[in-house]
Amino acid sequence: MNVSVIGGGVTGLVTAYKLSKEGHKVTIFESSYFLGGQASVVNLGGYKIERGYHHLFRNDTEIIELIDELNLSNSLKWYKSSVGMYSNKKLYPFSTPKDLLNYKPISILSRFKLGLVSLYLKRQKNWKKYEKVTAQNWMKKHVGNEIYNKVWGPLLKAKFGFFYNKVNMSWFWSKMITRFASRNKKGEEILGYLIHSFDELIEELVKRIEENGGMILLNSKVISINHTSNRVNNIEYVKSNTVNKFDTDLVIATIPNYELKNLINFETDYQKKLDTAEYLGASVFILKLNKRFSKYYWINIIDEDVPFLGLIEHTNLVEKKYYGNEHILYITNYLHYKDDVFSKDKDDLLNEYIDHLKIINPKFNKDWIKNYIYNSVSAAQPLLPVNYSLIKPSFKSPIKNLYVGNTSQIYPEDRGTNYSVKIAGEIVSLIIKEFK
Repeated sequence: MNVSVIGGGVTGLVTAYKLSKEGHKVTIFESSYFLGGQASVVNLGGYKIERGYHHLFRNDTEIIELIDELNLSNSLKWYKSSVGMYSNKKLYPFSTPKDLLNYKPISILSRFKLGLVSLYLKRQKNWKKYEKVTAQNWMKKHVGNEIYNKVWGPLLKAKFGFFYNKVNMSWFWSKMITRFASRNKKGEEILGYLIHSFDELIEELVKRIEENGGMILLNSKVISINHTSNRVNNIEYVKSNTVNKFDTDLVIATIPNYELKNLINFETDYQKKLDTAEYLGASVFILKLNKRFSKYYWINIIDEDVPFLGLIEHTNLVEKKYYGNEHILYITNYLHYKDDVFSKDKDDLLNEYIDHLKIINPKFNKDWIKNYIYNSVSAAQPLLPVNYSLIKPSFKSPIKNLYVGNTSQIYPEDRGTNYSVKIAGEIVSLIIKEFK
């Protein structure tokens, strides 16, 4: 079959790779000049680094198996993580059970309670009982106001903004399951990274697709999916200001739902399901520093007067030798795509952030910054309401030969590169079953 994949992110690339292995002639249409989506890389002072921070967990089975299949296992290294919490203008370690017991912003009773409730969630297998209630309501009921107001609540607000009170509890449950699954016997979190960046994975997928006869079209924006008698006949795309028509037997759309609705009209029920998921955008600075900012890989920001939600110091996980002995620091934010942050002058925005970096680390100086890149993503985090399993759109659309696969269908797990690989495999399995 002639297969068209709309979108060259990880889901699109893995889908194309798997279908090309089955002997199908696959063409990827990517509107941008680069591949990989949120796992794509930029060049920061001569070194490849992901546009958005990336790591793997021990239970990221699908992508670990793919890395092995692509003969990249030697590049996958595992490191001990370190987490800090910035609360009441002070940094606290928050990596191990011992750190929790010493976490001063909450009472000793709340520390024990937080640990016990976390262990309880770890042991739960039935996620569906958690999707019936918002994370906010569950937390307040089961851990109380102190823990909610000083630990989980601020993290929820920082992650989801004014949507924080709509997020269902199964999202938080899945985060707890993943975090615990990646801990060793000492309670230390172990995370994985491809030491040559995730671009190594993307490049290998591209190589395999092309070796299997596939084709990849960059700067090629699909503007219409045309169908008659409930079957797609062709798609139209724009490349170099020219509209082109491409005949196809099968389409897999891996773009966000709000973009897909501009390409085709679905029946009302399916479109309503697609419209359910709202999206947060991501605003990310990547700084190259000549000095280490902190001793932590990941700093959660609890204080609500700080205008960003997290600091991820990549070189506190991965050795700095891979980056010329310099230090890589992400400043990250999840915001509504209409937030003023996205329209601000980026030098002004960075200066605003620097004022807060100096408070977090009084030794920090702007002169530490040797270079920086700013990156934004419009559909970084889907927002999924209570009882989402009842309205989650299926991979197979009402159009007979059109499949849909994107982050709104990763559930109950949180979106991530592993689950992009997973849904690609699920879609390909459905296609092989139907068209064998």
